[in-house]
Amino acid sequence: MADILEKIVADRRRDLAKLGPSFGSRIPTRRLRPLVPFLAEPGAILEIKRASPSRGDIVQNLDPRKLVAAYAAAGARNVSVLTERNYFKGSLEDLVDVAIARPELAYLRKDFLLQEEEIELSYRAGADAVLLIARILDVDLLRRMAALCRSFGMMPFVEVREYEDYTKLTAAASDGVVLSGANARDLATFSIDPLIPAAARSRLPGRAVYESGIDSAGAAAYARRLGFDGILVGEAAIKDPGGISAIINGFQSAKEDAAGIFWRRIAERRETRVNNLKRPLVKICGLARTEDALLAADLGADLLGFVFAESPRAASKQVVREVWQYLYKQQRDFSDKDDPKPLLVGVITEIHSTKAETALSLAQEGILDAIQWHGESTPAALAALDAVLEGKAGRYAAARIGNAEDLAVIDLLRRSGEPRILADARAENVTGGTGMAIAAELVKFMADRGFLWLAGGLGVGTVGHALKSYAPELIDASSKLEVEKGKKDHGLMAAFFKEIDEYAN
Repeated sequence: MADILEKIVADRRRDLAKLGPSFGSRIPTRRLRPLVPFLAEPGAILEIKRASPSRGDIVQNLDPRKLVAAYAAAGARNVSVLTERNYFKGSLEDLVDVAIARPELAYLRKDFLLQEEEIELSYRAGADAVLLIARILDVDLLRRMAALCRSFGMMPFVEVREYEDYTKLTAAASDGVVLSGANARDLATFSIDPLIPAAARSRLPGRAVYESGIDSAGAAAYARRLGFDGILVGEAAIKDPGGISAIINGFQSAKEDAAGIFWRRIAERRETRVNNLKRPLVKICGLARTEDALLAADLGADLLGFVFAESPRAASKQVVREVWQYLYKQQRDFSDKDDPKPLLVGVITEIHSTKAETALSLAQEGILDAIQWHGESTPAALAALDAVLEGKAGRYAAARIGNAEDLAVIDLLRRSGEPRILADARAENVTGGTGMAIAAELVKFMADRGFLWLAGGLGVGTVGHALKSYAPELIDASSKLEVEKGKKDHGLMAAFFKEIDEYAN
């Protein structure tokens, strides 16, 4: 796919040379409204844009003044105005118009700025903050432009995504205050990945904004739980300004918690695996013995799964506590400093049972890092689970896939804000894992949609084929590694990880 960002920047350089930094827009000779602190308190930033490279025209005949009035009525206090002309069909005049129409709001000029002269023009046009994309600016220019923003009383909003961007952000932040933003959207391809901001949050200094892909109350709550102070909402707000209150409330009603920290740790582990070990995340499930769990940890498992349901692989509270004590209290030494200790996951198929309540109590204590919901996965079921966990542990859903109609479950969960969903095989009258493989054509369909978490039928002799054919981000293995139900075969486990490593290398 062509690098869209490169095209945008190339066309912008051409227009700058031809038209100058105003791009032909009429800009007041002086600022016409007082500065308003941008994102003075945690909240949503709602966007005004006419089009995008990925969507084309978003709303026909968009009226920025009417849209900003609708945003204000919905409770927004911060607005982003897309002023890029070629791909987003915006202009500085849009910013001037809305800043005059609703001067009490705080405005971000969102564009692909490349010159210092554009900062002063942004101020005159009414901006209270200016987007600076680290990916398209060298470190010295970024620092100068951020300093100019501060000299006018505006907030420099520094957006990062690539690894090299963080060095630039650190340099800009060392000179003075910045607001940082992590973009879930890759500006080269315009694809979205909710784990990118999750991995970024720990590296962002001070206040930070989650950008792109927020289109539901669940997605907004996810961003808040990660520890972000703001969300930038584009298309969802533009298409339905009257319904944006639900997204704003979703963000405001959440807070940073263990659920968000779980996803941050998953995202950070993914970075470690991809950058250093070139392999997927690995979950070993159905662990019923302490020695099996500790071997899985030694071999490099990222997640250890303990079943708390009616199953021959059911775990006990004692085993989970022993594993946790050994890994975390005795400071078990892992040979690779970049290979962190595995996360502990409890697998349940219902909420109100003795076994499930054991898992939930372990999660609330902080012994289990997350709960894997392996019942019928609906947003309502996950909301019920959230109410029990109260943010004291993470959780994710396993969707059981038996036919093409089941794929709609994954789409529904993603639309409700779930960053990842584990796909497992469906079998009639069976709850939880089945040990069966999902039909190849269904796995291929899910893999083509991206971010595949795959369970079912994975073991020695099959995992390499799955990695080669589908490139899953996470693989989950259980029954194919057993000598008998509930007892792992240590030779099979070692061979399983060897097969994964051979593929990765």
